Amino acid sequence: MCSIFKTQAQEKYYRVVFETNKKQLESLQKKGLDVDHFHFENEKVTAEISNSDLKLLKENDVRYKILIRNLSKRIPKINKRIDKSNARKAAKSNAQKVPSPTNFSLGSMGGFHKHDEAIAALDKMRQLYPQLITVKSSIGTTVQGRSIYMVKISDNADTDENEDEMLFTSIHHAREPIGLSQNLFYMWYLLENYNSNPEIKTLVDNTELYFIPIVNPDGYIYNQQTNPNGGGYWRKNRRNNGGSYGIDLNRNYGYQWAAPGGSSSSPSSDQYHGPSKFSEPETQAMRDFTNQHNFVAALNYHSFSNLLIHPWGYKANTFTPDQSTFVKLCTYMTEENAYTYGTPNQTVGYTAGGSSDDWMYGEQSSKPKVFAMTPEVGSSSDGFWPASSRIIPLCNEVFPFNLKIMRMATKYAKVTPSNVNQTITTTTGSVAYSIKRFSLNQANWTVSLSSNSTHIASLGQPKQYNNITFLGAENGSINFELKTTTPSGTQIPVTITINNGSWEYTTNVTITYNGGSTNCTATVPGSVTTSNVTTTTASINWDAVSNATYDVRYRQTGTASWITSAENGTSKVITGLTASTNYEVQVRSKCADGTTSSYSASTSFTTTNGNPNPTNYCASNGKSTADEYISNVKLRTINKTSAAATGGYSDFTAESTELSKGSNNTITITPTWSGTVYNEGYSVWIDYNQDGDFTDAGEQVWTKSASKTTPVNGSFTVPATAKDGNTRMRVSMKYNGIPTSCESFSYGEVEDYTIVITGAGGGSDTEAPTAPTGLTASNIAQTTVTLSWNAATDNVGITEYDVYQGNTITTSVSGTTANITGLTANTTYQFSIKAKDAAGNISVSSTVVDVTTANNSDPCAGISPYNSSTNYQLGDRVTYQGNLYERTTTGWTNLGPCGAFARSTPLTLAKDALEFYPNPVVGDFITVTVNNNLWKSGTILILDVNGNIVQEIKLKNQATQLDTSNFASGAYFIALFNGSKSYSKQMIIK
Repeated sequence: MCSIFKTQAQEKYYRVVFETNKKQLESLQKKGLDVDHFHFENEKVTAEISNSDLKLLKENDVRYKILIRNLSKRIPKINKRIDKSNARKAAKSNAQKVPSPTNFSLGSMGGFHKHDEAIAALDKMRQLYPQLITVKSSIGTTVQGRSIYMVKISDNADTDENEDEMLFTSIHHAREPIGLSQNLFYMWYLLENYNSNPEIKTLVDNTELYFIPIVNPDGYIYNQQTNPNGGGYWRKNRRNNGGSYGIDLNRNYGYQWAAPGGSSSSPSSDQYHGPSKFSEPETQAMRDFTNQHNFVAALNYHSFSNLLIHPWGYKANTFTPDQSTFVKLCTYMTEENAYTYGTPNQTVGYTAGGSSDDWMYGEQSSKPKVFAMTPEVGSSSDGFWPASSRIIPLCNEVFPFNLKIMRMATKYAKVTPSNVNQTITTTTGSVAYSIKRFSLNQANWTVSLSSNSTHIASLGQPKQYNNITFLGAENGSINFELKTTTPSGTQIPVTITINNGSWEYTTNVTITYNGGSTNCTATVPGSVTTSNVTTTTASINWDAVSNATYDVRYRQTGTASWITSAENGTSKVITGLTASTNYEVQVRSKCADGTTSSYSASTSFTTTNGNPNPTNYCASNGKSTADEYISNVKLRTINKTSAAATGGYSDFTAESTELSKGSNNTITITPTWSGTVYNEGYSVWIDYNQDGDFTDAGEQVWTKSASKTTPVNGSFTVPATAKDGNTRMRVSMKYNGIPTSCESFSYGEVEDYTIVITGAGGGSDTEAPTAPTGLTASNIAQTTVTLSWNAATDNVGITEYDVYQGNTITTSVSGTTANITGLTANTTYQFSIKAKDAAGNISVSSTVVDVTTANNSDPCAGISPYNSSTNYQLGDRVTYQGNLYERTTTGWTNLGPCGAFARSTPLTLAKDALEFYPNPVVGDFITVTVNNNLWKSGTILILDVNGNIVQEIKLKNQATQLDTSNFASGAYFIALFNGSKSYSKQMIIK
């Protein structure tokens, strides 16, 4: 027994780099190479391996170079040099991204926590935050009888609430202490920021977060005993196998236990899977504990290689039914740190049966499936035992993993206002927002507005969302109205609340009311872009112009007629589009004074054809875009300008264009360099047969060897064998070489787009729309009329309506109303409507409606309202509170209400108030007598039967003589006005 211990204790480990390829690496692993944590790039592996593995490389003639000998002995010294160098760099650097929790401190084992130090940290957390974290409890004991401790963090930690559950583990492998450090770091962060970070509080309040910091206490304590300053390379637990020690716990789980490759049946191997599945008390404890809970997701921390690994691990090129979901969540989780993600075979080229991830996800009879993943923390230069100065930076590096998986584990969606500080100049408006779903599981979310402001007149109804895709977003808005008494400059707080039926999360918006400010300059809106293009809809967005509204118009490319709508905000969702069709859209701004800008240049887009778009494509990315990236891609209607993508990959599949079979097309790619101009290679693929890959003949449509040319372009022809429908185009730019379709390379960027393949020449629409119905006229005035009708129908879609005045088109509109101007009073017109579609097909005419314009006139027309700051002269006229006034020597005289003179019926006559003779008038004069002293001054008007003023005379006394010599024969009215009173009487001139 002692000799066995001595032999194992003296086993040396080396950091080496050796040349190999994926096929040879798999062969070496089958021969017993115990390595599953390594960095593989450019057919070179950097790994930390045992003396036995080194001999295996020699026996197979593998060229290798030893970077560090005897790691256990030399790592503490090497790390001290690294710490000293990093200390100098830290003095010059900015503050870290995530401030370290106050209570987090490094341990005494080369910066890592010894077992007792980690357990003491759990006790301290409970002491300081008893409401948020439970007392540590054991989920089971190890081979050597030690407890495996667990704690739970939640708002009511000691109560088992009906909340979504999440699991964090570390130290499955005893020589991987960075997982323990980051778990303690994150636990302290949650506790200390609970009361100050609204999102942390919301997530902690509504989830139950379980932490098992040390799954393998025996192996971990063994390392701290043999290497108290860090650097112990023991991996397994400490079971006595009768000649060797230890079982690899991460090969001992029950799902696909002992699957070929990735584990060993040899007890001396570092990857020994044990005599049977769940043979070990540690994995039994994990199994039983997991079966007692309904974990939505789990992070099982390991090291190293800067990876995020997901199932399946047991077999190469084998994927779970949730592969697309894993790809989405891994893409999201690695945005900040650019970790490589995928299955074990995709990321590092090995398989691993009996792993924790495969069992947590795959075993679905004794428990629900768990979206379990393994972060491999640290680079090849960090190895299993990073320098102490690297611990906090590595905790920062994986911090987003923990926060984002919490979002996904519960029914979490986030509402982001389009503008948190909104200024309006009218009393009505809307709060625009986007809602993004983070949760793995669908929920029913309600978005609503609330405010405690007394200036709010009304708020719009809440809106429901229950069909948002995972990590997808939808735009929305809710209207509001302010009271008309709201003072200018008032700031109104508004709260946007999102509720998932169990709990809610709020965001605040401030609305500033500027009392109808008209400071507006109509300029062409910038950055007109399209997004979320489907078969029938497209979202349009543009930059705001201060205090302006907008006209948005669009049309099918190549047609003459535009469809126009007025918009108050800076976005619009166009509906009713035709599948597989090219469109162009323009936007202009409008100010309240009636001025408008020119329309923007056309932005083009192509609707999809409704066929499913393959999504299960291999991952590809540039690991760094710090030096170069793709800034623009042009192909037909695609003209996408973008900044450098986090993680070196951008999903622009919402951008699409149509390519017909047999067509020749040119793609243009523009690179951008942040400093030095480097040689860049390019490749473009289109999945013509829509089988989810780019490996078929002819699908690599264009390449260009590395150069400094900008922009670059090339042409390709769509083959006649291409499959109709939506498919994927991948555009890739790689530093100093031509990229492959599934490559993760050091420098450059990858972008994906949607291509819509159509038959050669496309089709044509020859079916005319139906005739519009229900044509009516309203608001008939002297020179204007409003026409309204019911919409016509069409097999594709109506683009506009032509309004006919007689046999002539007087105007064309996109809606079902038209305002006709420029008419003549007291005149009869005939109007009719015809509908038109995008192909130019015209319907038969609607029924004809006759309209006779009004014959009245209004004396207030053209008269300005009264203004107290104006110096008026005698005879000036103004309008005030609906009446017409004239300036006289005695003040303002009320000439009657606006519109009063337009009446074609006589005004009411007070008895004996007004008399005139002769009547009928047979001479050239008529005498008007006012019998009431109240009417000794005022105005006499003579009106014809149409209400037009023929003569106006000031009444200077009670008897006034009027000259009628120039009047034509006929009926007239004499009207008397004084103040607010008016009287009239008919007279006849022969």
